[in-house]
Amino acid sequence: MTNLPDTLEEIFQKSIKLEEEGYEYYLHSAPKIKNSLGRRMLERLANDEKNHIDRFKEMYRALTQNKTDSVELKSNEPASFEQIFERLKEQLDGALEELGEQGVDDREIIEMAMDLENHSKFFYRQAAEKAQSGKIKTFYQMLADEEQAHYDLLQKALQFFEDPSLFFGSGGRH
Repeated sequence: MTNLPDTLEEIFQKSIKLEEEGYEYYLHSAPKIKNSLGRRMLERLANDEKNHIDRFKEMYRALTQNKTDSVELKSNEPASFEQIFERLKEQLDGALEELGEQGVDDREIIEMAMDLENHSKFFYRQAAEKAQSGKIKTFYQMLADEEQAHYDLLQKALQFFEDPSLFFGSGGRH
């Protein structure tokens, strides 16, 4: 587990760096993944990470100006696997055949993404524990929850890659 920096400013700077790394990873990995569902999911996660960067920067600016009370905390619910699956279902008629084309790279990309999300989640939970301001604590807890939702989404994608028939048979409600 990552050691938490000493100051709140350093914690925010590290948080922004984590989100930028996640954004870059998703942005560069999406075109490499062969499965269309996986590709769209990574594109969506890149957008979520970009949103996290913006939210961290907003809170960091408020922190440096002693105006954190003026920041409105908005939890962004990431799309669930089921939501993404339902939106793409009509485009996935060839998904079973497409899975035959996927290489080990798809699985490795998703597993690496899961590691990134897990690392961020633990870092944000530590930051929430260290935070003295209720608003900063809530902010970090909210982001840790969103990273957990990303992790869960990626885990569902791995299950889909392993046996997509379960998702087709159950209408994506696995």
